[in-house]
Amino acid sequence: MANRSENALLSPGASSISSSSRNGLAFGALMALSLVVSGCGFEPIYAVRDGGAYSLEVRSIDLPDTRAGRYLGDRLDAQLQPGEDGKYLVVINLSETRRDALTSTDGSTERIELTVAANVTISLVSSEIVNTVNLRVSSSYNRSFSELTNQETEASLRNTALDRIAADIQLALADLPDDASPELRPDSPPKAP
Repeated sequence: MANRSENALLSPGASSISSSSRNGLAFGALMALSLVVSGCGFEPIYAVRDGGAYSLEVRSIDLPDTRAGRYLGDRLDAQLQPGEDGKYLVVINLSETRRDALTSTDGSTERIELTVAANVTISLVSSEIVNTVNLRVSSSYNRSFSELTNQETEASLRNTALDRIAADIQLALADLPDDASPELRPDSPPKAP
């Protein structure tokens, strides 16, 4: 029977390789790779470079007073930091649908699809609508015999969908032109002092 320890000889006449030296080589390679990648200048396209680029852009976010609305509001407040100096008003209507996605031959539901939809209207303080976005996130889960498990799974999927919607709303605001405000358009009359 062959010796299968990590310090065993790989072939006759070859030296042994211990697990610690393999880990050292892997760690060294990983460190070298991280240095190469960190120096390449890669920046994600969705990064907010100044940490609060939208804090002066959004004045208020109007959401329904539901659990999902409060959850989404918490996510958006943390990301967008609405303030009194903002020029955009964001109005969000949420809806949710559940449907049987898979029914077995005996008539029992085995899979449920949950869809969370958001209709987002972005307007200027002057009530001029700048953009309307319809967002929808669908996911499904296997139905369990435990109703508590089903509720927890559905709540987790709902929160994940709302996180994705919050990120998409942030991207929709980032895509707005800097000159969307009438005061900044070249054809608008200058403001009186």
